[in-house]
Order: sequence, then C-alpha cells, then structure tokens
Amino acid sequence: MADAEKAEPVRSKQGRHIKKKAMAVLLLTVLGAGGVAVGYFAANGFQPLNMSGEVEMPKLVAKEGRSIDPVVMTTKPAAIISNEGSKDQIEESAYKATYYPIEDPFTTNLKNSDSFAQISISVATYYDAQVLDNIAEHETAIRSAILMSLADQELVALGTPQGKRTLQKILTDAINGVLKEKTGFGGVDNVYFTSFVVQ
Repeated sequence: MADAEKAEPVRSKQGRHIKKKAMAVLLLTVLGAGGVAVGYFAANGFQPLNMSGEVEMPKLVAKEGRSIDPVVMTTKPAAIISNEGSKDQIEESAYKATYYPIEDPFTTNLKNSDSFAQISISVATYYDAQVLDNIAEHETAIRSAILMSLADQELVALGTPQGKRTLQKILTDAINGVLKEKTGFGGVDNVYFTSFVVQ
C-alpha cells in the first residue's frame, strides 16, 4: 500500500514535466511562425501584395480625360518619351503631376565654406498616392539624405541657375535612392524649391 502511494506522485511529476515540454515546443513553434511572417513582410518592404503574391508597384496617373496603356502604366514617363516613333510614345503632358511639400526647411553648412544654405522643397510624382505614402513613411531617412547631399554642395555652384538645377537632380536622385532602398520603387520625378537662401 505504501508503494502505491509513492508511485502516484512520481507519475504526477512526470506528467507535469511532459506538459511543460509540450508547452515549450508549442511556444517555440508559434514564435518561429511569427518570425517567418515578420521576415517575409520585411523582405517585401511591407508593400501590399496582389493576388499573384507579387508586390504591387505604384501606377502612373493619367490626366482627366486621358488614358494610358496598362502595359506602360509602370514605366517612367521620360523612358516612354525617349522611344520616339514607337506606338508606346506618350507625352508627359498625359500624366497628372502630384506635388508633396516637405514641411520643415533644410538647413546645413556648405562644403569648404563658412556659409550655409536653407531650402524648402516640394517633390513631384506622376505616380499614384502610394509614392506619396512612401515619402511620408520614410521622411526621416529622406531628410537625412537631402541634408547630406546639400552639405556636399559648394557656395559658388549654388549661386548660379545651373547649380540650382544640378542640385534639383541630385536631390531627386537622393530621394529616389532612399525610396528604392526602403520600398523597392522610387517614383519621384522632380524636386522643386519653394524657398532658397544661401548666406
């Protein structure tokens, strides 16, 4: 009788031990699945997927009353214009430009100088609102890239119209570089200065 009483607590301890192992395995499985899901979405830049599982890219937006061939909807307007004589040739005037002002100005010292520049900008895109959402989401990284690019400019160059046009191109490329890195797609067609002060 004493042997039966001793055997019961042993079985009870073994049962608890097995339950703990099962719970640990279940917890690891759930955490592993969550990690795979986070990795999958991080690799896709948290972009929406279409039914085929591919990341949906921004689409060109036609001006009211104009239509765009669906085949060229994701092609940059400048690339289409360069195909002169092609049936896919579409004038940039067929696209609707959307402007996004970046609220706070950018101020930085200039290269090899005690001078500084302060600029405010708006970006333009011919693509849908997804590009604007991407800009808003990654504005901190974009601001950093703009400040780095602006700090690399020289005072003399920024005093000329050609220098300002060159800076527009540099800033457009910097913003698109950040967007491509973060989302896989740029989409900014130009940068416009809304204020420009060099001292």
